[in-house]
Amino acid sequence: MKKVLGIGFLIIAVAVLFFGLVGWPSLDVNIWALFPVGLFLFFALENLVKKDYKASLMSLIIAFIIANAIFDILPLSSGLVIGAGVLACVGIGFLFPDKDVKVE
Repeated sequence: MKKVLGIGFLIIAVAVLFFGLVGWPSLDVNIWALFPVGLFLFFALENLVKKDYKASLMSLIIAFIIANAIFDILPLSSGLVIGAGVLACVGIGFLFPDKDVKVE
């Protein structure tokens, strides 16, 4: 967890230096609306490090739904993305079963 935070802060520091030289792009988006997207991306990365692939995928799906609502990235409805996410989680559950479950 501390390594992920450390790497994140290093990336942010490089971005601040880069944009200090080049200049900040003008975004026509409310920055506070992107906060939940970043938070869910952080949760996805954290769960990926823990090798909890289903939780990581669900966090990515939620982040994509929020980002798609803000930016209109793809012409997909939220219900369609949720349905595809549930099917993907079931598929990942079959490919990477939980290690705590005993099969008899």
